[in-house]
Amino acid sequence: MVVNCHDITDRKKVEEALRAANRQIFNILESITDAFLSLDNEWRLTYLNQRAAQLIRRTQEEVLKQNLWEIFPELVGTILERECRRSLQQQTPATFEEFYPFLKTWFEVRIFPAAEGLSVFFVDVTERQQAQAELLEMSTALGNAVEGIARLDTAGRFIALNRAYAEALGYEQAEMIGLSWNQTIHPDDLEIITVAYQQMLQDGKAEVEVRALRKDGSIFYNEVVIVAAYDWYDQFLGHHCFTRDITERKTAEAALRQQAERERLMAGLAKLSAGIAHRIRQSLNFTEILNTTVSEVRQFLNVDRVVIYCCNANGDRTVIAESVEPGCRSILGFKRQDHLIEQQHNAYRQGKPLVVDDVQRLADFTQFQQAMRELQVQAFLSVPILHGNQFWGMLVAHQCNAPRHWESYEIGLLEQLATQVAIAIQQSELYGQVQRLNTNLEIQVQERTTQLEQALHYEAMLKRITDSVRDSLDEDQILQNAVQELALGLDVEGCDTAMYDLQQETSTIRYEYICTGIPPAKGTCIPMSENSDQYAQLLQGQYFQFCPVIPNPFRPSPRKVACFVCPIVDDQSVMGDLWLFQQASEAFTELEIRLVQQVANQCAIAIRQARLYQATQAQVTALEELNLLKDDFLSTVSHELRTPMSNMKMAIHMLQNMNSPERQQQYLNILQAECVREIELINDLLDLQRLEAASYSLSPVVVDLQSCVMNLIEPFQSRARDRQQHLQIELSPDLPPITTDRNTLERIIAELLNNACKYTSPAGEIVLSIQEHNPAPPAQTAGITMTIRNQAEIPSAELSRIFDKFYRVPNGDRWKQGGTGLGLALVQRMVTELGGTIQVTSHQGWTTFTVKLLPLSIPLTQG
Repeated sequence: MVVNCHDITDRKKVEEALRAANRQIFNILESITDAFLSLDNEWRLTYLNQRAAQLIRRTQEEVLKQNLWEIFPELVGTILERECRRSLQQQTPATFEEFYPFLKTWFEVRIFPAAEGLSVFFVDVTERQQAQAELLEMSTALGNAVEGIARLDTAGRFIALNRAYAEALGYEQAEMIGLSWNQTIHPDDLEIITVAYQQMLQDGKAEVEVRALRKDGSIFYNEVVIVAAYDWYDQFLGHHCFTRDITERKTAEAALRQQAERERLMAGLAKLSAGIAHRIRQSLNFTEILNTTVSEVRQFLNVDRVVIYCCNANGDRTVIAESVEPGCRSILGFKRQDHLIEQQHNAYRQGKPLVVDDVQRLADFTQFQQAMRELQVQAFLSVPILHGNQFWGMLVAHQCNAPRHWESYEIGLLEQLATQVAIAIQQSELYGQVQRLNTNLEIQVQERTTQLEQALHYEAMLKRITDSVRDSLDEDQILQNAVQELALGLDVEGCDTAMYDLQQETSTIRYEYICTGIPPAKGTCIPMSENSDQYAQLLQGQYFQFCPVIPNPFRPSPRKVACFVCPIVDDQSVMGDLWLFQQASEAFTELEIRLVQQVANQCAIAIRQARLYQATQAQVTALEELNLLKDDFLSTVSHELRTPMSNMKMAIHMLQNMNSPERQQQYLNILQAECVREIELINDLLDLQRLEAASYSLSPVVVDLQSCVMNLIEPFQSRARDRQQHLQIELSPDLPPITTDRNTLERIIAELLNNACKYTSPAGEIVLSIQEHNPAPPAQTAGITMTIRNQAEIPSAELSRIFDKFYRVPNGDRWKQGGTGLGLALVQRMVTELGGTIQVTSHQGWTTFTVKLLPLSIPLTQG
């Protein structure tokens, strides 16, 4: 016996290591969040983890060893199939995203080829796709936003922006891509924006107000919000910039600051003047008064020197009072005569000041320049002191350290103080003048304060009205809110609003709010012709106010009132107007007029939105009704089309199995009748289509109505007898022939008789009557009037729709005879083709169709 032994310990270890590796791979694949499956070269699934089974909604037992394309035929033709085959053929990996409708899921798919097949990883990315779609939608919304929105890179260059941002700066969007942010900021504000940028880097967001530069170089104020932008890995990408033009607000703030500064200066002037006047009244020392004046003027104007010159009759000027800054030369007692002052002498007599911002610019007065340099003066302001009409002296302010631009209020201040100095000569007169100036100043401040308060009140009222009308889609509620808010907010005696009917040329008062004394007129319809001048202006979009001389007949008032009328107009038409009434002694102010105009504009926008909404709702309702009618029509047509086909099929079947000639003939008759029925239904549909497409052709001939009608009614007489109905024919004995299309005329009569027979109960009556009628103009030829009456009543609510396509009166076909709902629609269109009219009435148990036809004007031959 030979025993061959081999040591297989290493092989067993390798096999055990391989099994351990396989278990480890299995555990890894089962624990990962990605779905995984493997395919062999024959497209059979060799493995899939639990996550994959969950996503494809199949168990492992159902799909393992099955062909992928056979168990999921929906995948054939998809990107997955194309990429799998390419990856297996070319041995290259592939990655893509695709939506699978049968799973209602987006997948990110990664394919890795191997010698034995493919490994496929896929992840559900539906939420990410939805987020991207929402992000795209949000991006579109931001692109159309009213405020400016931009995205900048780390270097401060524009990489994306919306239209509003570019338009505010006067650029096209494409022009700004790559443009440096600093080019749109005023140079003096670059430091401010830099500080804000550093704050954004630290806090993630910063807000600042700066001046912006447009493309044309113009400047406006911007409120800027910058927000840091980061990628998924928290890497800084740049920042988002949101801007809003605040030029109007800044202008208003500057105006308020200037007003406050003026008021401060005026208050200071009043205080200074009051102090000087008080000292003048309290002191008889003229020198002390002058010294106090120059001292306080220097401090108030913050100048280097203030002096008072006294001029003698010979033209000499002497400094008699001085207040000087330490370090500057004193010129008290200085006496001099200059040509410049001599030339200014007449202007001084007229009270005009001499203003010099820079002495060096007085090139024509070299001696005077030299004298000013000796006095260390570089700029000065000199105002005359007049005693009555006599030039008494000058109050002069010197700036010694540098040239200075003298503001108008400084000039005014010095002129006022010069007048105060003249109080020493005319004390009582100046005191009264100061009192009047103070009183006027207080009145101006009070008036300005009142105007500001009123403007704020009107602004709040406008916002309240705008919010109320914009939040409503009810036109009546919009008008009611606007009228009530205006009447109460402006404290007028009444307010109303009217809507126009431009076709009827009328104006109807829809809403009013009466406070006192105005008679009500709600619901009054006013013909525009009664006040043609007023409505002509309103229809042109013009507003006006007036006091009616003649009492208004539509709103008679026991006393006169002042009226303001403003049209409610948008970019399409004038919709109506707003009327406000108050006492005849009071006029509407500009603020009130502007407020009413803004309210009218907001009402026009809100009313247009409400009407668009109502029109949309009406269209939706009409479409729903039309859809129901079409569904009913399709159901009826399919039934009517199938019924003859079923009968023909049955007749053919019976003919194949029937040997009796009599029975065969019977089934042939059935087959022929059903075939005719099918053809007639199809012809109805084709005729309706031709009529609607204006391709229906007429063949006019001269028709003898007597013979035409008598031949046509034979089958209807038989039908009426079978149903115990009474059919009467009333033809005028002298009924003339008429030139028309014979087939169309016969079709009209047949359809109307068929409709009457269908809806008339047994023992009911049907009457066909044809008579000649002569139109009023003698130039026209005679026509015919045809009426078909039957004992059946149509509800009045249904009469307006009786000629609609696909429409049948609800519960009208009590005998279930069927029909497509096309008969009367065809009749109406054929009557129109013949140039006639058709009307229907129904009352007291009878329904009457009246058809009026005129001869066709085409030359015809007797047919």
